Amino acid sequence: MGTWGTGLSSNDTFEDIYSEFIELYNGGLEIEEITNKILSASIDLQNDYEDKHSFWFALAKAQWECGTLDQKIYEKVKTIIENGDDIKLWTELNGESNDVKKRKKILDDFLEKISKPTLKIKKRKKLIIRQPVFQKGDCLVFKLKNDNYGGALVLEAEKDTELGMNMLAVTTMNQPNKPTIKDFERARILTEKAEGIPGKYLDRPFITWCYAQLFKKAQSKFEIIGQLHVTKKYNSKDDCNMISPWDSLPSHLDNLQEYEKKNGKAELIVQLKKWYKKHWL
Repeated sequence: MGTWGTGLSSNDTFEDIYSEFIELYNGGLEIEEITNKILSASIDLQNDYEDKHSFWFALAKAQWECGTLDQKIYEKVKTIIENGDDIKLWTELNGESNDVKKRKKILDDFLEKISKPTLKIKKRKKLIIRQPVFQKGDCLVFKLKNDNYGGALVLEAEKDTELGMNMLAVTTMNQPNKPTIKDFERARILTEKAEGIPGKYLDRPFITWCYAQLFKKAQSKFEIIGQLHVTKKYNSKDDCNMISPWDSLPSHLDNLQEYEKKNGKAELIVQLKKWYKKHWL
């Protein structure tokens, strides 16, 4: 579960579902059609041990803001909150006591809020078409806190979309000299232990999508030092469900030792070339 705060929206699943709903709403679809579309495409999330609550919270909030909160979804959210199911989950995931109290207050306020019709229905916005910041195959380098260089490869660039997203693979490079194309060709992808079922961790490569509109807010500076020919095709609907701020690319490397000390070191080894080259039989 990608969670970074006590707020409802401080969760990857919540952000993904809410954003998808609003994107379809702004695209002109009716609320019932949007809801059915999301429900049919998100069966796994609805049954996911850690993310199912955030799924229903996001759907309820989006519906409520758009003026039509389905009674069944409202009852679903009400049951989760009043039964304390989400608070139990936070406790299982070793949430700090103060965070659990904050979370409970946020959930209680949220339920009270959506129990009444909204006084201001969200207006549909004209979609803004964006282009990705970087091109597919760009090899990016950036400075780390230790004054070394890190690197990431752009695996995909979604053009002419509302979000203009880039899909990036962060490498393990942490070196005093600026990386070269040769360094990228023999690089490994950074792998970390991620939370799965409470008490268990799964190794996963740090591959993520980043929004074009958030690039200007990033404090990190990214430099293109060359290109690799990325033959594999990806899209944000089907490939990789992780979304991260741009500054997280260097920060994961900056905080890697501390993270591994707390969660353990990943054993998974992933060569970068396996993600950008097709392997023909």
